[in-house]
Amino acid sequence: MNTVLFDHPEFDGHVNLYVHFDENTGLKAISAVHRAWNGKPAVGGCRLRNYASADEAFTDVLRLSRGMTFKSVMSGLDYGGSKSVMIANPDTMDRRATFLAMGDFVESMGGKVKTGVDVGLTADDVEVMAERTSHLGGRAALAPDLVTAYGVLTSISAAVKHRRGSDDLTGLSVAVQGLGKVGFKLVELLQARGATVVAAEVNPDAVNRARDTFGIEIVDPSEIHAQDVDIYSPCALGMVVNDQSIKEISAGIVAGAANNQLTRPQHGVELAKKGTLYVPDYIVNCGGLLAVTSDLEASDESWVWNKVDEIAETLDEVFSLADRLEIATSYAADQIGAARIANFDASQV
Repeated sequence: MNTVLFDHPEFDGHVNLYVHFDENTGLKAISAVHRAWNGKPAVGGCRLRNYASADEAFTDVLRLSRGMTFKSVMSGLDYGGSKSVMIANPDTMDRRATFLAMGDFVESMGGKVKTGVDVGLTADDVEVMAERTSHLGGRAALAPDLVTAYGVLTSISAAVKHRRGSDDLTGLSVAVQGLGKVGFKLVELLQARGATVVAAEVNPDAVNRARDTFGIEIVDPSEIHAQDVDIYSPCALGMVVNDQSIKEISAGIVAGAANNQLTRPQHGVELAKKGTLYVPDYIVNCGGLLAVTSDLEASDESWVWNKVDEIAETLDEVFSLADRLEIATSYAADQIGAARIANFDASQV
């Protein structure tokens, strides 16, 4: 087991790993802490998914928790990153009992992890967990998905400005992949800015809601990445930029809310070679983290929105470094993030 863990390609020096099994509900869960500094909890959401295997869940939680650390430092925060995943079938599980069990698991970690809403969870699920633990975030008035959507819009605008000299979105076309809470709100924001939107979603109810509300074109999810648009915005699950899709992406900008959009680091390089401006996902989607940490900071709404505005400044730094060194934006962001992480690590010695 130690060999599997420490030699795992996504290990990256994680400082803690917790596993949990609840016999009554059948819940299997993993929490990974990539970094923790200054006596503060590591922060990251809780994801529910019917993973095909424990190996798949393990790889996901390692990648996601590492991404949360980068997301934190690139947002100007000093919280380490964590992630929790629940391996369960949402269609067959006893939802209340399972989330009570997850609350017990979070509580058992003694405050080392602060978690909240992520893919597969609702605000009501978090309130059930809150019956068993206080180590939760993002329960304030500002919903994480709302802040995330504004962060995606800010990122798209910054990328457009870098490419065109103006952040005006009027007349630009955007392909939005995923019409969940973030994707749906993003469509609304894009249309308000004058953009034309085409979208895809696997949930028929979400498709009908978006079509009725916005009157947008809906395409098959397998074709959304290949649309002839200015901007491709992945807002569902990750690894959508892969060996096959990268050949079919024609958008000049890729910027969306999904985590881990690049299946392999090399795909960031390949996008750059195509002339496509990739906006690193852990910067784009930091809104959820900001909503969670606003609870920890005991801050008001203005703190969150000011942090969202700062996304544009962070991206300017990333784009400038990438241009100066002639490297992919994904590598530029990793360089900046790694340097900040190293500084925090050194401060703990």
